[in-house]
Amino acid sequence: MYGPAPALRVLSEIIVSPNVGAVHLRRAGEVLVARAEMNARILDTGRSRVSGDDLDELLFSIADIEDVYVDAWHACQAGTNDWRTAKGLAALEAALRHAVEYFLEVASRE
Repeated sequence: MYGPAPALRVLSEIIVSPNVGAVHLRRAGEVLVARAEMNARILDTGRSRVSGDDLDELLFSIADIEDVYVDAWHACQAGTNDWRTAKGLAALEAALRHAVEYFLEVASRE
């Protein structure tokens, strides 16, 4: 059975979670938009300059970036309320912000 990619599933979990703040909702939305822009540029054969081995490297880099916010979210889910408030949500926000910056940078160069 086909399901959404783990990174997209995590973004949807963040959006519906009662344990996050407005900044996390905003960042999750920004990740979705930046990811869509990046995908559109990569898949646009007329404008994309990436192919072959470069595309493979790029896809691995994207997966690595996504793993960071997926792991941060899982840590927030597993941690205590105190830890989540003190460290976990800040780490999640930073990971989401980094993903947005990376995706937009990839979109701008492709």
